[in-house]
Parts: sequence; structure tokens; C-alpha cells
Amino acid sequence: MKATRLAAAATLCVLALGCQSSLAPAGSAATSLPEYSEGTSIARAVSLLPADAGPDTKDVPLPLSWETYPTTGDVRVLKEGFEQAERIVKEVVLYAAGQAKEIKVVIYAHKTDPDYLHAALIRDGITYDIGTVAGYRYDQDDNLIVRNIMLFRKQVIQIQGMVGAAASMTRYIDVEDGIPKPLLLVEDGHAVQIDVDHDGLPEVTASSGTIPYTTIYRWKDGHIERSRLNDALQAEAVRITDEGAIEASFGTDLSQVRLYWLKENHLSQFASYSSEEYYSDRFVTIPYTPEEALQIRNQADALRIFEPLVPRKGIATDYGVDVREEPNGVLKMTFPHFSIYQSKTDLKPPEVDPASGTKHFFPGFSAQWIGPDEGGGGWYLQRGSTFISISTAKPYNADQLLFVAASLVPLEELKLPDGTATNTALPVTRDYLFALQAANEFATAWTHRDPENGLRWVSDAWKAVKEPLEADAYFRGTSNPHHMAFELSGKRKPDERTFLFDIHLYEYYTGQPDYVHGFPFDRRGWTLEVIKEGTNEWGEGIWRVNP
Repeated sequence: MKATRLAAAATLCVLALGCQSSLAPAGSAATSLPEYSEGTSIARAVSLLPADAGPDTKDVPLPLSWETYPTTGDVRVLKEGFEQAERIVKEVVLYAAGQAKEIKVVIYAHKTDPDYLHAALIRDGITYDIGTVAGYRYDQDDNLIVRNIMLFRKQVIQIQGMVGAAASMTRYIDVEDGIPKPLLLVEDGHAVQIDVDHDGLPEVTASSGTIPYTTIYRWKDGHIERSRLNDALQAEAVRITDEGAIEASFGTDLSQVRLYWLKENHLSQFASYSSEEYYSDRFVTIPYTPEEALQIRNQADALRIFEPLVPRKGIATDYGVDVREEPNGVLKMTFPHFSIYQSKTDLKPPEVDPASGTKHFFPGFSAQWIGPDEGGGGWYLQRGSTFISISTAKPYNADQLLFVAASLVPLEELKLPDGTATNTALPVTRDYLFALQAANEFATAWTHRDPENGLRWVSDAWKAVKEPLEADAYFRGTSNPHHMAFELSGKRKPDERTFLFDIHLYEYYTGQPDYVHGFPFDRRGWTLEVIKEGTNEWGEGIWRVNP
């Protein structure tokens, strides 16, 4: 399974020290970074490639080999229904977009098969045999996944079952034309749908083994293709990272790690580390002290940036962060090799065409590169209510900075090295209850599409910048999708006149199945600001919402 390795010479990696961003957002002033020199916490790293690591391909696109992967025949009609069923294990009713009739998937134990569970699909009174879907012993509900999804621009039913302690079987059934047809069977690892090339459409990846062997399946020119990443990279182990990059480990001792982005037909290497460096808790991973986390929180609160984000991964060095306020309400976080700017308003230069630049898609956001690939460019993105840009003046390219952008997490989700979290529970006080009432009444009015009551609970500042029809439409919404429900919980109290709440407002598209964007449509999960606008005659706070 493993290709012959090519010998490689030792590679010396000397990391540049210090940093100053050359791409500050519009309206912000350039500021100098902390001075770092040898003898401080910034380290020089020497990475020795193992002899069997294969050639380093940094800055050289690595072509991927794709092979056609055939589908597995047609489904068979079960004229006898479930006569051969020993017992029914699970039944799931699904709905297909634009089709009034439901689809039922039945998983059952077959009288003549002591090794596997089988599945059948029922539509329009016809029962179709899907085949084996799980090991006989894995009949627990949480070991059997049945759902409808969009895959390869098709309406697809996914049936996934366990066949071993760390192995699964996944069938994807095409149901777009009414009659079910096999689309893809994955048996070489646990299959998941991931947008590996970050073009906005998911592929299927499968990884198997404690030393992972990873395969990617994609739709190309009317058929499915497969690429085996371990073979393409001549790597012992390959996996997809939490950031959506491809991580390959080389050498029989897995002592060398390289990171890649998958482009349409090739891999682009953007980093190479020893395993000791890569898995260190303060070299690629960025550590934060409690003091740094508190400083970020306080500076962000002062700028009314209530959803600040921080990178968990960076460009390798020992880390520290300098946090300061820039003009026009911009928060700047300076790391040794890059800078991150955050604001409540868009940071893109006003003269930039919104359609220009390369875009990469990640779960919940997209990142747009504006500027030249080498020096002077930067990534721009929005997460929740926070606008972000990431740039560097050092000789690092867009692919390296994209890894930083993909690693961003909300500050409140950051785990500090001592294991503590940065968020704390809100104490229930009189002010908290009145602020919660305002948030709840606001969300209830939105759900009931009731502008008259809703406008009683929003702040004077918000109403002052809204036209009457615009404010009315905010609560009324549209006929489809229509306002459906909300979730609300207390978050933080940044100052004596402000409470923050986590809120999700959900909309529902009538008749749409789960996998269609809009069932329910998460209008936005964001931080709701509730401010104190005065007190009433009993001395109780008057709290209003800033949507």
C-alpha cells in the first residue's frame, strides 16, 4: 500500500523573527510589533527530514492521481416485502425536496444472514433492496445513521452503519428521479462529507486505521473519482485537520509532518515541521496566558466587539500576542509572524471589487484573499458579527495565512493551557432578569412576526437609523421562509449597562427536507446586546435590545 520513498537531505528551517503587517485595514494606523531577538522566547527551529520522508514539494504543486470509481449496480425490487426479515431494527421517514410523498428506510436483520444487517427503501408502495449496511451486532440506534443530504449536487440518502469497533460501511443512494439508484459505497474507512478543496461543495473522505489511510471521493464530469492520498504523497499517515487542511506524516516513526491545501487537481504544500514541533503545545499551536485572554476580552469589550476570535494555530514560532486599539474601532492582535484585525464593520478596502480575489469556503464562513499572493495581500472574512482581516509583512504566502484563518475560534471557546475556559457563568441579579426579559420579548415578537410589540423592546439608537418600513419588515419577515423559533441564553456582562446573550433565530421553509439550506434556516447565531436606557419610577432598569 505504501509507495517507495525517495531519500531526502536534511532541511534547515530558520524562522524569521518579528513582524509588522503591511496591510492594515482602511482607516487604521500602522503600529510596530514587539521587539523580539535571540535570547527571548522566540526560537530558531531546525527540522531534520527522515531519510524515508520523500521529496519536499513546498512551492511545487503536487498533481493528484484520480481513478474512476464505479457505482455498484441497480437496486432490486423486493416483491416479497419483508418476508425474509427476522426482525426490524430501525425505521426512518425522510422527505425529498419538491416531492410530496415520503420515503421510508427500514433496517432489518435477515433470516439467512447472521453477519450483517440489511436495508430497504420504500417509496410509492414499492420496496427496494439496498443491501447490507452494518454488522449484525451493531444494531444500536446510535450505530446506524439514516438521513437525507445534498451531495454532488444531488438529493441523496446516506445510510451508515458500524461493521467493527473502528470500521463502518456507508451507502449513498441517489433519489432525485424517484427511483433509488446506488451512487457511492464506501467500505475503506469511516466516511464523512467534507469540503476538502474549499470550493463550497462537499466531497466524501474516508479514513481507516490508527495510522490513518485517507481516500477522497469527488464528482467529476458525470461520474465519481477516487484519489488515495497516502499513495499520492508517499506518506505513512494522512488525515484531514480540524482546519480543513491535509496533514501528512512521513517516516516509519512519523517524525516529519507536512501540511497541504487541496486545490482542484493538485496539492499545495504550505508548511513542514518535525512531529515534535507540530504537536508541541506552543510552536504551531498558539498558547494563551490568562492575562492575554483577559486583555483581548477587555480591549474587545471597550470597542463593542462582543464576538472576538483568536487563532489556535499559526506559523511556527514560540508565541506571544500584543493587543491594542487601532483607529475607527479596530482591534489589532499582533503575533510574531502576522497580524489579525477585528471590527464591527467591514474591513475590506472600499475601492476593492467585492467579487475580486480568491475565495475559500469553510463551515459557517468564507475567506476572501485580496492583493498579491506574496506580500501586501490579506484574508478577509466575517464570523458572526465580527469582521476580520489577516495579513503579514513577512515572506509568508496566502496558503500559510489561510491556515491561521481556518483555526480561528471564539475567545469564549478558548481553552487555556491550565485547562480553564475563558467564559464564566452570569450571576442572576435583578438587572439580569430585566435584561433577559427584554431579550425574550424581542425574540418572541420576531417569532410571532409582531412589529408593534417588537419595536417596544429595541433601543432608541437602533430605531433612529432604521426607516419605518425597514424596521417593520425586520419583524414581519417573508411568507417563505417564515420566522419559526428562537434559542436564547445568557452570555456575559461586559459593563454595568450591558448584558450579552447568545441567540439563534430560526426560519422554516415550508415542505423542505433537512438537507436543504433552510430547514430550519439558522438566520444567524450571534451575540445579542441588551443595554440599559434608564430606570423607571420604581428604580428598575429599562433594558432594550440592540439587534
